Amino acid sequence: MTLWNVLFIVLAAGAIGGFVNALMSDNGFIFPKTTEYGGRKILRPGFIGNVLVGGIGAAISWGLYGPFAASNILGTTTGETAMEPSLTLSSLVGAALVGVAGARWLTNEVDKNLLRAAASEAGSAAPTSKIAGKFLTEKPATAWKIAAEEFGTARPEGADQDAL
Repeated sequence: MTLWNVLFIVLAAGAIGGFVNALMSDNGFIFPKTTEYGGRKILRPGFIGNVLVGGIGAAISWGLYGPFAASNILGTTTGETAMEPSLTLSSLVGAALVGVAGARWLTNEVDKNLLRAAASEAGSAAPTSKIAGKFLTEKPATAWKIAAEEFGTARPEGADQDAL
């Protein structure tokens, strides 16, 4: 098995971690899209973004800290002994963990942008305890939708009830 094969396996394990994150987040399996708020676009990477970030994060982690981090991947150095690339169970599950964590970070950044937009909507209108209570219990995309409907100044482009 070559080094590149092992790297691909690690990348795939991280992608699975990103897939798991998509299952755990409120964004679910939406496709990547942008929504607009007052001229500002918010990227919602969807499950594809989670899978990509998870895979890339795992590959980077393995490349930095794996057993072949110091391996020469281009050319050879005279006097070195040849090593066969390998993958341990801990490296594989670690790649999945890094995939979940990287994709979770991405999801949190998107949710933060959605919550900022919702707070901006709510902050520009008269306060109501009804809306404030909903913001505490709803998911970020739903909070933004509530603010957009209640205060009427922002509406996600092409968004339907289920997409948010």
